[in-house]
Amino acid sequence: MEHLLIEPAIVPDIFCTGLADAEDLGDGNFRFTLYARQKSLHDYAGSVDYIVVARLVMPSKAVVDSIQMTMKAMGFACCGGEKLRKLAH
Repeated sequence: MEHLLIEPAIVPDIFCTGLADAEDLGDGNFRFTLYARQKSLHDYAGSVDYIVVARLVMPSKAVVDSIQMTMKAMGFACCGGEKLRKLAH
């Protein structure tokens, strides 16, 4: 389903390298915390920091829709369960 999107102010892209565990907020919404892995600001031993760059709160329907859209964009047919298992390993 497509919507006419209006961007009255420029919304910047945010680059992230990972996603922390999703949090169930208990009211049909989920919070996703995205982070970027970077060289530590206190790099004494080659350590890395995981910097929070964004948090998204989405209703469960939007979460399911985003999974389906992502699978389609990645070229996975149907639910993609079998390929998801392969992708995860």
